[in-house]
Amino acid sequence: MNRKVLFFDIDGTLITNDERKIFPDDTREAIRKAKANGHLLFINTGRVYINVEDYIKSDFDGLVMGCGTNIVYKDDELFYRTLPREECLRIALLSRQCRMYGAFEKNDRISIDMEMEGIERIPIFEFFLGTDRRIERDIYSDEFLFDKFAIWYDQNSDRDTFIKAMEKDYTIIDREGDFYEVVSKGFSKATGIEFVLKHFGIAKEDSFVFGDSNNDIEMMEYAGISVAMGNATDECKEKASYITGDILEHGISDAMRHFELI
Repeated sequence: MNRKVLFFDIDGTLITNDERKIFPDDTREAIRKAKANGHLLFINTGRVYINVEDYIKSDFDGLVMGCGTNIVYKDDELFYRTLPREECLRIALLSRQCRMYGAFEKNDRISIDMEMEGIERIPIFEFFLGTDRRIERDIYSDEFLFDKFAIWYDQNSDRDTFIKAMEKDYTIIDREGDFYEVVSKGFSKATGIEFVLKHFGIAKEDSFVFGDSNNDIEMMEYAGISVAMGNATDECKEKASYITGDILEHGISDAMRHFELI
């Protein structure tokens, strides 16, 4: 069997997309078996490095993070792209103007504009502030830096103005509910896969992706074989070449057996 490269989203794919954050035992065992069979296994996530917990990444060969802006293989950083300081400030000020609440993500920190009125109403910020992650709070600090970001809105937000000001240079992914994921154009989970395949000299048809949400669609369209979880969004399922079971119903392990990866 040719060596394959397998790419996995995290939330809703490897772990449950709720406060429990369950990493099913059968999923972890399937990952270990595929690795023992000689395949390369990468996480492919919108999360940045600081937000990928050790219990998730421990069994993987590498990570594609920040929607393709940071790629690590074992202990080597293969690729990293961040935003210049002046652009970070521009976006933070625009977010203030439009009353949009950003979690600005860099590989080693999270930046939050704590001067934003109402930010305490967004649960994700309470979570970040309650962890030991490095948090930058002042948008005028030279340390308020980021690679990409997620941004929440409510009934008082001016989403139209924000999107119009950003859409020329950024891809704005509707994550459904009340937030967008925003990444520089030219970067995505798909570009991360392309980089890894070229780096290891592996053909596209030997790549597999596993995902569940709208920020997985580009990698679904790019990979040789795309697997959508049973709990995936309808848009994600439409792009998949194979639909497996839910995350807690052996979805990953069943799909890997179906394709004879384990």
